[in-house]
Amino acid sequence: MMDQASLVKLPQVKTGRKVECAGLSQSGFTLLEVTIALVLMMIVALGSASLFTFSIYNNSAGSDRASALAIAEEALETLRTAQFDPTTTSTLLAGGSTVQSNIVRSGRVFVLTKTIDDNPSTTAVDVDTASTLKLITVSVTPQSIGQGWGSGNTGTVTLMTQRTMAE
Repeated sequence: MMDQASLVKLPQVKTGRKVECAGLSQSGFTLLEVTIALVLMMIVALGSASLFTFSIYNNSAGSDRASALAIAEEALETLRTAQFDPTTTSTLLAGGSTVQSNIVRSGRVFVLTKTIDDNPSTTAVDVDTASTLKLITVSVTPQSIGQGWGSGNTGTVTLMTQRTMAE
């Protein structure tokens, strides 16, 4: 056992954050430095959390556009394969506009609008059963989506094609 008299107090020297005591050194951060570092890390974390929210939202809008494009392509392909020759014209190719609501894909609701113009040279949608040229327009709009680049008219997918009578 050592007694109090045998312990020798070693001199301490402070240099910056280090405390040197006869060959032994200790270093560390003060409570203020740690608090400032935590506040800065919290600000960075909150900033990246908002980026994740923004990313998820816009990926959802992209998914809506992809689904709308698939619906439009399917409808347009149906109209492209419909019979259109001098003897028979399919009722699918009758002039005018039709709207089909409540199309559900991937848990989202879409509205499909098909417009068939029998006289593409005019601005109005004409119905002429003797027409040999048809302008087909298919538009798909997602419903019940939030704000952002995928909402409203910017979320609408429109495909157009012309079809001539087969000979």
